[in-house]
Amino acid sequence: MTCGGTSATKARPDAATVGSLCDIIAGSGCRSLAVIGLVKNAGKTTVVNALMANCPHLFGLTSLGLDGERVDHLTGLAKPRIAPPGGTLVATTRGSLERSRYTMEVLEELPFHTPLGRVLIGRAGTEGHVEVSGPTTLAELAVTIERLQAHGAEQVLVDGAINRIGSASPRVSDGVVVATGGMVGDTLADVLETTAATLDMLLLPAVADETRAQLAPHLAPHLAPQLAQGARALSFDACGVVTPLEFGTVVGEGVTVAREVERLGTRTLFIGGALTQEFVDDLTRVLPPRRELRVVVRDATVLVLPAASVQRCRKRGIALEVLTPLRVLAVTANPFRVPRPYQPRVFFDAVAGAVGDRVPVFDVVNGRASLPGESRRPGMVSP
Repeated sequence: MTCGGTSATKARPDAATVGSLCDIIAGSGCRSLAVIGLVKNAGKTTVVNALMANCPHLFGLTSLGLDGERVDHLTGLAKPRIAPPGGTLVATTRGSLERSRYTMEVLEELPFHTPLGRVLIGRAGTEGHVEVSGPTTLAELAVTIERLQAHGAEQVLVDGAINRIGSASPRVSDGVVVATGGMVGDTLADVLETTAATLDMLLLPAVADETRAQLAPHLAPHLAPQLAQGARALSFDACGVVTPLEFGTVVGEGVTVAREVERLGTRTLFIGGALTQEFVDDLTRVLPPRRELRVVVRDATVLVLPAASVQRCRKRGIALEVLTPLRVLAVTANPFRVPRPYQPRVFFDAVAGAVGDRVPVFDVVNGRASLPGESRRPGMVSP
């Protein structure tokens, strides 16, 4: 990460600002925290390193997929390395451990096969950097987190990315920190629009208690996507009459579902699996222009579509809601961009303005924080 002309390898997180972020995380009661980036070089690894170095917890660390490589495979730019303090519990693959030439005390080998070998849990040494590559499925990630906690981790950090947003799923993480940065868009306006739209998507509202009660008899345990036998979606009309829509999958069936919605007079549509852009496009194209519909999904991580699509749905009369909302604890802002970084104060104030009072915003390197409810002062610096 480069901030105001300072290279990532030399950037030093501001202890007071990181301390404020640690207080929020500690106060949340989260035992597992996903840190996701909206783009490469958003400062996600810098945030992870800052949390591990400054929060008074015994952390566990893992990833959904691969992270912590020396050079960004997309941009060719040098990246900050993951440097767990001594004693940190780390879950990474054997291949990544060997490639890092990193020494840690191996405590357990998990039976998960990945392209880089099995996942190992170990205790970090006192020096060095490690490439972190964890399991590849949510079920395996859940077990990995459980094992890190069993070995003594008070809080587990899951290093993820926006293209692996599954790490933020409530099935594996209790809270989320979102890293945005200057590389998110071609212009500052693009950065702000994408950041705000992504936050809108991640903060989709929970269904009302009445809707949840209607859905409960039809859901498999733990809110799994399995519904009534043969169904992948449920239709509820104005009187609460439920009709299972029996498809092998709703993927590619947006037109057919839209026609069923009209035929049945559907007011609420529950989708048991992923909600794709193609499905939403078909739904909005076939339904009458002023047709209002509530679409319910398990949680925001099953949305396989651009964040801006959520806003377009809302304008079209389609309200998206979730059974389990995500807990976004904070947004971090990194002014880095190519070929020249944004001025840190200007970038931070712009991001804080776009986020508003929804969640706290931090620049952990340049020492800036914006907390909900506080009066906005340009470039507010943490005490």
